[in-house]
Amino acid sequence: MSDAFSYDLAFSRNLGWFTEDEQAILKTKRIAIAGMGGVGGSHLLTLVRVGISKFNLSDFDEFGCENTNRQAGANTNTYDRKKLDVMVEMAKSINPNVEINVFPEGINHDNTDAFLEDVDCYVDSLDFFAIEARKHVFKLCAEKGIPATTAAPIGMGTAYLNFLPGKMTFEEYFRLEGYTENEQYLRFFLGLTPAALQQAYLVDPTRLDLGNKKGPSTMMGCQLASGVAGTQVVKILLNRGKVLNVPWGLHFDAYTNRFKKTWRPGGNNNIIQRIAFAIGKKKLLSKLPTTPQQEPVELTPIEKILDYARWAPSGDNMQTWQFEIIDDTSFVIHGTDTREHCVYDLDGHSSHLAHGILLETIVIAAAQFGFSLQTTNDFSDDKHIKMTVNLTADDIVNDSENDKVSSSDLFPFIKIRAVQRRAMGTRALTSSEKTELESALPAGYSLTWFESFDDRLKLAKLNFCNAKTRLTMKEAFYTHRDIIDWHKQFSETKIPEKALGVDWATARLMQWLFKSWDRIEFMNKYFAGTLLPRIQLDFIPSLKSCAHFAIQTDNQTKSVEDYVAAGRALQRFWLTTAKLGLGFQPEQTPVIFSKYLRQDIKFTENEAVVLNAEKGRAMFEALVPNTENTLFLGRLGRGQLPTSRSIRKPLKDLMLKP
Repeated sequence: MSDAFSYDLAFSRNLGWFTEDEQAILKTKRIAIAGMGGVGGSHLLTLVRVGISKFNLSDFDEFGCENTNRQAGANTNTYDRKKLDVMVEMAKSINPNVEINVFPEGINHDNTDAFLEDVDCYVDSLDFFAIEARKHVFKLCAEKGIPATTAAPIGMGTAYLNFLPGKMTFEEYFRLEGYTENEQYLRFFLGLTPAALQQAYLVDPTRLDLGNKKGPSTMMGCQLASGVAGTQVVKILLNRGKVLNVPWGLHFDAYTNRFKKTWRPGGNNNIIQRIAFAIGKKKLLSKLPTTPQQEPVELTPIEKILDYARWAPSGDNMQTWQFEIIDDTSFVIHGTDTREHCVYDLDGHSSHLAHGILLETIVIAAAQFGFSLQTTNDFSDDKHIKMTVNLTADDIVNDSENDKVSSSDLFPFIKIRAVQRRAMGTRALTSSEKTELESALPAGYSLTWFESFDDRLKLAKLNFCNAKTRLTMKEAFYTHRDIIDWHKQFSETKIPEKALGVDWATARLMQWLFKSWDRIEFMNKYFAGTLLPRIQLDFIPSLKSCAHFAIQTDNQTKSVEDYVAAGRALQRFWLTTAKLGLGFQPEQTPVIFSKYLRQDIKFTENEAVVLNAEKGRAMFEALVPNTENTLFLGRLGRGQLPTSRSIRKPLKDLMLKP
């Protein structure tokens, strides 16, 4: 095979989609691309591989590390190099005969005429925030009769618009004049994406930083945009196929599996766009910082570790701990419990279990940052425990001696790990998944699985019975009333309503009922008020799972030390479920109420509630062997991560005040 470049051979695989004559036409065309960053570089490489051989290119910027995720020319070898120089080299490495006019100062009012000279099509690749330059170049394209296309990377998809000679122009469509800079950004965005297909999966809107003119973007969006832009250019140049002009547009989103053809007569003056602008201005612009944000303060190693540790789960998101930093290598965990106000923690052991989960999270996070640790515990007051942690720098941090799943494997899932209260997929666990979950537990702990439909039905009935105990007990009413954050998707200190697993109507009924115990009692007595939530929250999700499990101990868990150790084991198991992509839901009320009855801990004044709890205990003991040594009951299932969840207080709010 010859190493010599041959145009005809290099682009011969285009033939079939193009004729030989069309390929020859493409070779003669000149394309102007403004911007060699996120989409511009990919646009250039795509069009060079199409066989286009003449370009006018502009860019004044340099590649940096922050460009790596999405820009075709960004890599460790090109950092601090001019984007334009790098992309010209890449283009010529594909076609050494390509003819390129460069504009290294970027686009401005003085050079745009030259930039558009002899151009057959303009491809917009300017930075999203380069509004003034964009308006100017599109205005000149309209005046000169040059077709222009813009394909924007939006999330993990692309939205694209064409502006053809003699038809609706850029300004007629976007209508930017007379608005503030930030309002122009919003109007440009709304005009690009009238279908808003990406809206459903933007997980952190605060990453849009108007002050620093930065926003999130992905390579998937850039690559899709380049494929679309290349296709539009070819259709325009070859006069083949229907080319839509604004107010028509197209939006494809690979994440949501959706494609939408949009039509906005009047562009942003359309009533739909005007409403969207009014809403966006109120909800988005009013909340986003409009001045450059300060660079984040670098956290100390202890602060980095604790910033991960705070994501440890706790009963009802109570976060029963505070941190006290002693010096650069040591800190104290001050642990409290919720026994005074939570019926599920009357002996404090549910909180002690959470303290162990916290400690194991610290162990995993410390290993990631190159530290091993030693702890000195003071459990003399079981209501206010102290764990003093001393860090030691360690190049090779070993996991706990019995751990078979490494901390480095679990670390990425500390923040992702969540509770999935809704129904999940029922595909059975594989043998390898079960083996990995069993290996996550240290010596002294074992798993009992409940996987068949009959087992899941029995667990559904058990949870349904225990839900009645919960929902008919006045002592639990106050806990339930105080832990739900109504109408919320996320909550720093409670359980958000949308994570509960009930529909909107049931949630509204629950919210009304929780105004007073009298309402709850009346509904329970005359209208079977517990029935609907028990079905939605307990019975159906128990069936719609792939397995239930019981974590059991060789020796009965009794002391604070026992529960802290058990919490450490539980966290490794829980993080392993997240690593395997499994949903996780605790089912602790059978364990808790059976323990109360066994140990004669009084949890209610209502004898009917006690009788129902006794019924649940009998069902529990008939189903789960060795219930006295059962530490934790839960279920696993297939499915996506929950879209609503409890989050955590910021680290500063968890630091012990002097």
